[in-house]
Amino acid sequence: MKRLLKMVYALTALSLLAAPVAQAAPSPMLSTAEKLTLKGKKGESLFRPGYVLGEYTGASGGVASSTRTPGIYSKDKLKADFTVTRPGWSAPVTVTCSGGQSRLGLGWITFKRDTLDYVCEFGGSAPQGAAFALAMTKGGFLQELAQPQRAAELRYGAVTLRAQTKVLGGLPIGGGGATSYVFIKGEQEIGGLQLNAFPPAFYLPPQGSADRDAAAILSLILFYFRDPGRQDH
Repeated sequence: MKRLLKMVYALTALSLLAAPVAQAAPSPMLSTAEKLTLKGKKGESLFRPGYVLGEYTGASGGVASSTRTPGIYSKDKLKADFTVTRPGWSAPVTVTCSGGQSRLGLGWITFKRDTLDYVCEFGGSAPQGAAFALAMTKGGFLQELAQPQRAAELRYGAVTLRAQTKVLGGLPIGGGGATSYVFIKGEQEIGGLQLNAFPPAFYLPPQGSADRDAAAILSLILFYFRDPGRQDH
């Protein structure tokens, strides 16, 4: 019986992969946001490589090991940290992320969530009260082949941004992890991140926008998030 079920699942998965991919309506922000790619540079050490994203620079580090226990992201299993600065800032912003309990309500999320969220703490020149949390859906076998639901919120000074999974291009197959996000302020899509592009594409509000710093930090958090379902990131 178990072998039969596995065969059914496998055939269903193959049919999904073979079926034509439905074309989602393109995000309106693609015509207004600035498209950037992340470039490498000399970092603080061998284990903390540097990066450049437009006018933003910094260094990153992280520790990750995969866990398949539903609803559990313990702090020693999933970690990431990075710094970010740009011209005009007095000091870098530091971001440290791991699995834990969110202090953000995230009451707007409708899907069935894992028990713990992925949360970040901020330091350096980050505004007081800055907070981030990402919630992950409880998925099954078929969802491991396509993009699962993820939803996040960043409060950064006077700016609050939400991030939701949405196909921005390419095949919507993430191997269990998110392929792309859009960033939403109020009801408007103002930026995004496409992980299934090569290289990954970062979409930020135009220079001079009051939302650009928050969108840059949000995109870096999601990029450096070691999504347990992704084997290529």
